[in-house]
Amino acid sequence: MKQFPFATIIEWYKENWRHSLPWRQFFHLDEKERAYHVWLSEIILQQTQVERGILYYENLLKKFPTIESLAGTSYEDFFPFYKGLGYYSRARNMLKTAQIITEKYGGFFPKETENLSTLPWIWEYTAEAIRAFAFDIKTLSFDTNLLKIFARYYYGDRFYPLSKKEREEIKNQFLKTIISGRDINGAMMDFASLVSLNNKSQISWENYPLKECLFYKTKGKKEEGKKKKWESFNTKNAYIQVVLHENHKIYFSLDKDKYSPFILLPTKEKDIREYIKNYFHINYNLELSVRPISKKWKEWDKNFVLCNAQIQTGKENFYRYEKMK
Repeated sequence: MKQFPFATIIEWYKENWRHSLPWRQFFHLDEKERAYHVWLSEIILQQTQVERGILYYENLLKKFPTIESLAGTSYEDFFPFYKGLGYYSRARNMLKTAQIITEKYGGFFPKETENLSTLPWIWEYTAEAIRAFAFDIKTLSFDTNLLKIFARYYYGDRFYPLSKKEREEIKNQFLKTIISGRDINGAMMDFASLVSLNNKSQISWENYPLKECLFYKTKGKKEEGKKKKWESFNTKNAYIQVVLHENHKIYFSLDKDKYSPFILLPTKEKDIREYIKNYFHINYNLELSVRPISKKWKEWDKNFVLCNAQIQTGKENFYRYEKMK
């Protein structure tokens, strides 16, 4: 693989980096505090837009300013500050991680990838982000942002799956530079967000700094036609199937003889997930987390959509099934 132009990304970063992000304002703190801030921001930003993540990050830090304060709270006290972020198993695992860091590591995040990766809801790319931003260790966090940039540079297609060997070669290229781990990961994330956009129609090709990038040379044509295709109908006219479950191990149903999902009538509401939450809150006094629509289909002359949901607070009184049929 030819040498990736890390220096070009850094030069772009010097002029364009996002100063306003609050998790870039704490590098003056000691390692213990800094690692807590980094971990909190990295977990919040998983599958969350930056603009939404900022508010949650700031509110959580006000309520839980240290890893110890987070470790000592209950899920019931934590939930109101997390509510709305989705992936509610992530919320419970955040508390577990805080407890492990406090009890096993004395409040200090470990610096080794193998130790970080064993913590709940921390995968390898998150571990490397913590190492880079909290401890300025020379490493690359191969999250979706970085993978997109490298896949486009070498193959012109962000969907191209880089092999482990290719990722190792790219990392070795970076290790030979004099660029810090904190700078390169921040630069790549900003570049992906501000320049290397998913919607190529929004990209300013004349200002695209990586002129030797295959994605630039082909003007993104290798990515055409690779979006997920849905059934084409207005979801406002669809019946809504809700699979209410507990970690996909227990499935709840109103039918005592066999499992069946909850069926909600079509709604004119713009946000189906909010409609589902309100429905269960009003009718069953339950607080749900609801995943985005996972399936659309037509059955006879009716349209259907499917959403998965879990109970967060409240006492259910449904029939329980270990298998969804």
